[in-house]
Amino acid sequence: MLQSFVTDSAFLSAILNYEFARTALLATVLVGIICGILSPAVVLKNKSYVADTLSHLVFPGVIAGYFCAQLLNWPLWICLFVGAAVSGLVGHALSEFILKKLKVPPDSAAVVTLTGFFGAGVIAVSRQKGTRIDLDRVLFGDVLTLEWADACVLLAVLVLVFSSFYFLKKHWNAWLSDEEFAEIAGFKIRLINRLFPILMTFTVLTGMFAVGGLMISALLVLPSVLVQPRRAFDLRVIFASLLVCVGGVALAFQFDWPLGSAIVVLGFCLVLVKGIAVSLKP
Repeated sequence: MLQSFVTDSAFLSAILNYEFARTALLATVLVGIICGILSPAVVLKNKSYVADTLSHLVFPGVIAGYFCAQLLNWPLWICLFVGAAVSGLVGHALSEFILKKLKVPPDSAAVVTLTGFFGAGVIAVSRQKGTRIDLDRVLFGDVLTLEWADACVLLAVLVLVFSSFYFLKKHWNAWLSDEEFAEIAGFKIRLINRLFPILMTFTVLTGMFAVGGLMISALLVLPSVLVQPRRAFDLRVIFASLLVCVGGVALAFQFDWPLGSAIVVLGFCLVLVKGIAVSLKP
């Protein structure tokens, strides 16, 4: 069924003939590869809540970036990127502070922090009634409005994420297996602990404008749930992520669905199918 969508003449015509559609497909593929690279670390390290937390933590930074771009006439992408990066990293640090000092479960610390930051962003928007901010684009994405410059930013993040995992594979695997023993054994665990939130922040931020802040967290988890990897860098997970993303693009174009929702719903259905298949095995 999915193959019929991809080979449909109208779908191929839209991709080949319209620049916005080609850009949308390229951006979605880049997001899929980035999420596929990060997904095993997110799932195997039980950090799924981090993706959802960061999608909310960057919200006030994005709002601040919009304000700076409009009031100071600075480049929008740079303002958004810097604002969201600062907001996400500060929020992650505060979440870790609450986790360590108050001895609460990780998900509780994350919920307290993300709701506080998200609420601060909503208040900032409500106080600036003269400034137009497209919150739907931030929350749900709008890949059809992306330009080639946006795709270049995604490509830069892909290079950063790929390089970090490919050249530090043994350190990531050690971080996943036994963090304390790995640090004693000489692996670069401190570097990985600092690198992980940075890569997550960049991924959430750049993916936000393609599939939306509320969907990017699901895309960071779904590929590993489908494949169930055992190491930090797994090409099968990247392929599964690409399959879900490209299939979501086909569904979105075919039925005029929001792209982020189409990708997540397709991934969810594939997870259900896999669960049913496993349950039917003797």
